[in-house]
Amino acid sequence: MIDYNIEFTKGILFIRLCGILNLSNEKDVLNEIVDVIEEGGIRNLVINVEELNIEDEITLFDRCSEIIKYNDGKMLICGDNVDNFEYAPDELSAIKLLSAC
Repeated sequence: MIDYNIEFTKGILFIRLCGILNLSNEKDVLNEIVDVIEEGGIRNLVINVEELNIEDEITLFDRCSEIIKYNDGKMLICGDNVDNFEYAPDELSAIKLLSAC
């Protein structure tokens, strides 16, 4: 099971994921998050994975990154380093990095 919290503040969409992310629950989370990003025209995204366990090879981060790049924005992963994505140690650091752009 996975829980998530979505918050938009200071021009940044924060998505906090908590629980276990695997192939069986990724689709539901992906659909919800993609809808928010696409409909909102989101340019800056921070995905907090501090309380997330990833069990399978998932595409959630890749798909979000594609949309953000299309929107000419930037995406950061915080809480834990996920291969191939820009990392910030915490949300405050992410805000500072995105504000500098």
